[in-house]
Amino acid sequence: MEAETLTISLPANVSSALAERARRTGRDAAEYVEDLVERDVCRPSLDEILAPVRAEFAASGMTEDELDELIEAERQAIWDEKHAGRNRKNG
Repeated sequence: MEAETLTISLPANVSSALAERARRTGRDAAEYVEDLVERDVCRPSLDEILAPVRAEFAASGMTEDELDELIEAERQAIWDEKHAGRNRKNG
């Protein structure tokens, strides 16, 4: 794999913190930064992750208010179920 070299300048406090973090992971600063950059660049964005959910929501025809009502109803049902056992013990 062809590699490209990138040179960056860091303030002294960032450089020393970077060196310490790298040391704790058993790598040198260059390896540590390379891993950070690779993970960030190769990771899908939040928009990419949510795209299928947004598409399904749009296709459903449900309004945002209807979704809010559905979520609230489910949240309440879970709360009621969780607390039903406590009410029987106290009653």
